Amino acid sequence: MNRFEVAVFGKKGCSKCELLKKRVGKILAEKNFDDFEMVYYDLGTEEGLVRFSQCEVLNIQRIPSFTILHKGPINGRCDIRPVICLKKVSVLDNEKTETFIGIETDYSTNGVIAPKTIRQTLEMVMQNEAVKA
Repeated sequence: MNRFEVAVFGKKGCSKCELLKKRVGKILAEKNFDDFEMVYYDLGTEEGLVRFSQCEVLNIQRIPSFTILHKGPINGRCDIRPVICLKKVSVLDNEKTETFIGIETDYSTNGVIAPKTIRQTLEMVMQNEAVKA
């Protein structure tokens, strides 16, 4: 059973959304990412908007985007609880803060989330969970 949901958010007719779906799907097909399952949420639907709103940390103007959610114990549904990790606050000190794990599209560049970035994000989740265990 998958332990995590990669919640991908997009909208109908968005070529970058389709590209992100394909990239995430291809990466999740690799053996070392068996703990992850992708679920696509169309922001043009009620279900998509509700899930997006529950995540609370994503900007609707920066889709496509994704966040990682813990799979819940009830019927395999995901908790409304994103995976959280510690992130260094500043390069000047060792202080860390909790942050959600997810990626939004950066339209100041080409507006496409690279496979390397997707892979690194998934690996961060696995490392974070290994430290907790």
